[in-house]
Amino acid sequence: MEKNRYYYIDFLRVIAILMMFVFHVNMVFVAENDWHIKDVSSSNVLMELNYWMSSFRMPLLFLVSGFVSAILLKKMNQRQFFQQRFKRLIIPTVIWTFLLVAPQIYFERKLQGVDFNYLEFYRTFLKFEWYPKGNFHWLHLWFIPYLFCYNIISIPLASYLDKKSVKHRLEVFFNKDYSIVPIIILAIIPYTFLATRFQTTNDLINDWARHSFFIFFVFIGVLMYKFPIILEQIERKRLVYFRIAFILIIFINVLRWNGWSPFDLWDNWITKPQTYIFIAIKNINAWAWVFTSLGYGKKYLNKKSTLLAYCNQAVYPFYILHQTIIVIIAYYVVQTPDNTAFKYVFLLLVCFSVCVLLYHLFIRPNNVMRFLFGMKKIKKG
Repeated sequence: MEKNRYYYIDFLRVIAILMMFVFHVNMVFVAENDWHIKDVSSSNVLMELNYWMSSFRMPLLFLVSGFVSAILLKKMNQRQFFQQRFKRLIIPTVIWTFLLVAPQIYFERKLQGVDFNYLEFYRTFLKFEWYPKGNFHWLHLWFIPYLFCYNIISIPLASYLDKKSVKHRLEVFFNKDYSIVPIIILAIIPYTFLATRFQTTNDLINDWARHSFFIFFVFIGVLMYKFPIILEQIERKRLVYFRIAFILIIFINVLRWNGWSPFDLWDNWITKPQTYIFIAIKNINAWAWVFTSLGYGKKYLNKKSTLLAYCNQAVYPFYILHQTIIVIIAYYVVQTPDNTAFKYVFLLLVCFSVCVLLYHLFIRPNNVMRFLFGMKKIKKG
């Protein structure tokens, strides 16, 4: 990361990962949504908190990752960039799918009443039959191979944006407030129509709707690095984006809570134009919250700190670790008769502490572990 710049980007990445941690702890208790480990009691309040976070936490993370990849592409040639991304993203995905994801599915099956030991379970994991019918998956690690593919696809985009003629034309275009808005409107069109035809699979191959959603956040992240004026405009207009985000989430929830969404009103919702308008509004809501985060982050979080430097290194291993830790501890916690609020606070505090301590004691100081978790090697001396 360049010196004395973009500290707010690091802050936003840390915040997005922390939101993901809270989101997954919440999933143990939320109503309606199924998850690997569920408590007997449920909370609609936590469900609504998760709904709000899910509307923009992953888009924000993809945009920040696109921004950082553009910085790396400035420092590296394309071959070096590919190698760096492969080493940092694909190698940890492969290793930790077999070592950290497998236990999650094992404990889920145990809670469902399947009676087998871990070795017996692991034989079924190695059959590579896709979860939930089978026992093989990369679960929360899906984000990493998706990001790798988007990073590689963004290489020609970054090269194109570096052309002098293109750069000059776009600098003129982006010299006006809200100049990014027409691009966002174009970006939401593919997902608006694909979302009704392709279910979320997290398998990379068949997840066309989600690809059409997430990839544009990576691309816009690259664009924002190449043209800093976009971020300056978002910072100036942050209150406008906040107002839009606030109004849209209220509007969306009014429809949801009253059963007025297209999916609730009509069995043949796929034929209704209101369905596509509703999906587009949800998409705009995601962009509005991401721009709000960028605007306020740039204004108030662009500060260097020792804590930020530590967290910036820790977030990737923390992300890889967190869901496995939550699932294992929650497996035992949900089987106790304790108060639900106590269980929730316990999971938040203990799972966070375990993740941080594993990182600090065993990953951070060890170069082998740092490599396995996609971190840079510690330079001795």
